[in-house]
Amino acid sequence: MDKWFESKLSQLGKLDYYKKPEKYNKGLKLDANENLALKKDFIKKIAIKAAEREDLREYPLQQVDDFYLQLSKYTKIDKKYLAIGNGSDQIIDLILSVFGKEKRVTTFTPTFSYFIDRCLLYSLKIDKIPLLQDNSIDNKKFIQSAKKSEIIYICSPNNPTGNQFDKELLIELIKIFDDKLIIIDEAYVEFASYSFCYETIKSQNIILLRTLSKAFGLAGARLGYCIANEDFAHTFKTIIQYPYAINNISLNIGSEILKNSKYIEKTIKIIKKERKRILNSLKELNNNEIKVFQTESNFIFFQISDMNKYENVLAQLKKDNIAVKTIGRIKDRKGGHIRVTIGTKMMNNKFLRSLDKVI
Repeated sequence: MDKWFESKLSQLGKLDYYKKPEKYNKGLKLDANENLALKKDFIKKIAIKAAEREDLREYPLQQVDDFYLQLSKYTKIDKKYLAIGNGSDQIIDLILSVFGKEKRVTTFTPTFSYFIDRCLLYSLKIDKIPLLQDNSIDNKKFIQSAKKSEIIYICSPNNPTGNQFDKELLIELIKIFDDKLIIIDEAYVEFASYSFCYETIKSQNIILLRTLSKAFGLAGARLGYCIANEDFAHTFKTIIQYPYAINNISLNIGSEILKNSKYIEKTIKIIKKERKRILNSLKELNNNEIKVFQTESNFIFFQISDMNKYENVLAQLKKDNIAVKTIGRIKDRKGGHIRVTIGTKMMNNKFLRSLDKVI
């Protein structure tokens, strides 16, 4: 008897998978890039009102229209170019499962691990071009690889490195590869210098991914969206996407948060100010042992050249109940790497004090 199901299950079990942050009830949770500068009570009040307004016996209908209306106002993009998902992760999953069969993907490394994991799940061939030591793209190698691929994935700002790439280079890639599907992941764009929002709606081959999980503080509500040409957006909404992908309460919360985008912008300014302060503080610690990279996101990415010192830093952070994202060793680079979320001034000070004990 052909045990195809058991064989396939065994094959899937050997794949790598996205590692969720650990549950952290005590201390500082600086490992998931959540917007901790946004006041918890602000979100809580909106969530309570949303729950009180909704009748969960009914499917989300008007809630979807309301959310699209607010999203269109916020992005200044007509809703015919917008499509929403259960987080941008779900949109990635649907794009790869529908368009990725027997296709080849070019991206770089390190980048958003979930995207790479989903490519492997759907058996896409994936070519990962290592970023240069300064986290910039190796233009020549990337273009050579992209010529052989059907799909190009660019995370901008990139996770975990935090940087945006040279905009002129990306414009050149878009012009050269107008026959490829180009996915640009802008999960952290609210903290960044530029967006490809308006270039996308003029193009037939770009899908721009966005989320309300980061700047808008709604990681738990699972609200994402994409900007694309009208044909893709319509097909995604009517055929590819589930009929009721997002629940009533999340949609209602999302609409209210978007109405308060001016308040969100204030917290983004706070994060950017703290970002600059932390970067300067890290640079002052010890230039020989720690290398901190410029970032356009709500997190800091840095390298500790000595592996023993790296392990000591992680031990100290754990002792002080501070959770960070441990990236570890990256191919062709010395030591270990850490990604830490920018929180409130008090949180950031505690992190810096902990690091100062070791460095």
